[in-house]
Amino acid sequence: MKGFDFKKIILRSAALILAAVIILCACACDGGGKGPAKPTDVPQPTEPTEAPATEEPTPDINSFDYTEKTIDADTLFDFCKTQGRTVKTLYTAKKSIGERMAIPLDYTAASIEFRAYCEGTVTASVFARSTQIGGSKLYVSVYCDGVLLGEHRADRVVKTAKDVDVVLGENLERGLHTFLIERQTEAERGTIYINSITLKGELTARPADSKYFIEVIGDSITTGYGNLWPDNADGEKSANVAGNEYVDGTKSYAVLAAKAVGADYSIVAQQGIGIVIGWQPHIMLDTYTETCYQCDRHEAWTFPRKADVVVINLGTNDIHFCNSGACKISKLEKGVRDFLKLVREKNPDAKILWAYGMMDTSFFPYIEAAVEEFGGAEKGFYTLKLSPNGAGGNGHPNLKAHEDNAVTLANKLRELLGI
Repeated sequence: MKGFDFKKIILRSAALILAAVIILCACACDGGGKGPAKPTDVPQPTEPTEAPATEEPTPDINSFDYTEKTIDADTLFDFCKTQGRTVKTLYTAKKSIGERMAIPLDYTAASIEFRAYCEGTVTASVFARSTQIGGSKLYVSVYCDGVLLGEHRADRVVKTAKDVDVVLGENLERGLHTFLIERQTEAERGTIYINSITLKGELTARPADSKYFIEVIGDSITTGYGNLWPDNADGEKSANVAGNEYVDGTKSYAVLAAKAVGADYSIVAQQGIGIVIGWQPHIMLDTYTETCYQCDRHEAWTFPRKADVVVINLGTNDIHFCNSGACKISKLEKGVRDFLKLVREKNPDAKILWAYGMMDTSFFPYIEAAVEEFGGAEKGFYTLKLSPNGAGGNGHPNLKAHEDNAVTLANKLRELLGI
């Protein structure tokens, strides 16, 4: 019997151990024999983050009460996400009805959004009163589960004003559904009130707010005046260029841009209004801090949610009167500075962006000078040039112009928000 070669044995053992280690490592990387991991499959180092929240289990849809019920505005409001300066309020529809609580949709694109486990048909009781400025019809947009159901008439002629049931969804399968009612017609054209909703089911938690909040202050451009003229209005048309059927503020550049960046928004705008002078008997400097001057809600707005970005698109009406000699340029210059101060006071940390150019650019030098005086980008003040287009009603931008300028504004908002 030959003696053991301990040197060879040690070398062979080391080789076997090394091979085993290699095999084990390969198995660990390929997920159990599915091949070697690709570089893109390997998690890259990231900054430490909080542990993800545990998702709540999906409830059994059959555990809810599907009997039909009517939910009043007072209760509904607590389950609603709102856009715009939307608050509960008391109003009188008729003397025979008396005073009642409702959720008003006042300014352009003001809305309520809620969710419910329900089935069948869901309706909202709506009362509206037109001022007849743009006709006797007011308009809202209705979305069910993110799908636009179409344009709905929200009222009748003022003399026969009454509650109207607006369909929010029908033939719905049992389960969770989301509903949105959004005002198309601008504030001075009339009032719209949500009295209640009727559904077979139960309301659930209020939809969450976006991380970002944008306020837009403007005139007829921002309300979408004439943006559907002459060919884009659905249904009834008229020869009245300023008719409500040709106005859809939910398709204005401002609302489209806010939605494009996933931000919540509030529109404070009225056709003809100016910073210091316009076609209205009041000006934005005096009415901006009221809840909704145009709807006779004169209580002070408390700015409960501070804006991340405030977009101002004012000056077109002012410069018209200045150019005609009805107002001195020095008054407009002072008004611009005073308004910037006011907006900064109410939104201390916001980026303030003055947009211009969709109808007139001659007032831009005064805007630019004020923004520079306030410190420009270093102090959170900016300007943005938009593209002109007079193909809509009475020389206003048409729908295509709003869509194009929405892209420009959305890109600027992403830059300012860092997204």
